[in-house]
Amino acid sequence: MSSLLLPPHPASAGAARRWAAPLLPADVRDPVVLVVSELVTNAVAADEAAGIADDIEVELVVDPPHGHVVLAVTDASNRPLPPSPTQVPGDEDGGRGLLLLEVLADDHGWSPRPRGGKCVWALFQRGCAPRPLRTEASPPLECADAV
Repeated sequence: MSSLLLPPHPASAGAARRWAAPLLPADVRDPVVLVVSELVTNAVAADEAAGIADDIEVELVVDPPHGHVVLAVTDASNRPLPPSPTQVPGDEDGGRGLLLLEVLADDHGWSPRPRGGKCVWALFQRGCAPRPLRTEASPPLECADAV
């Protein structure tokens, strides 16, 4: 597992992309890099809206034996993740992050952190590997519970 702490600043999305890209296998690099960028952007916006200046944590697990990559982005906002939109008007500057998450990830979800904040995770299958079994209550990665 690799992890990265980022300030809640708009430039953090680009830093997360540059950090994640070389860690990823070529067959999932583009969708994971796009989703990490969107989730970090959403985390920055959520922290700003809540007036929180805590770091955002990005975790990445590349699991070749099981054929998947797991991404988790943890922020300090208690604001729940809204439902994914079904469409976004073409003239809107934002609002596509959760739609991209829905389309590009094989599975995703979020969970509140015990000490406040939330963790949003996404699972990306590599090639034709069978999907791992999981229950709705347990994400495929331990979400950070940073103080």
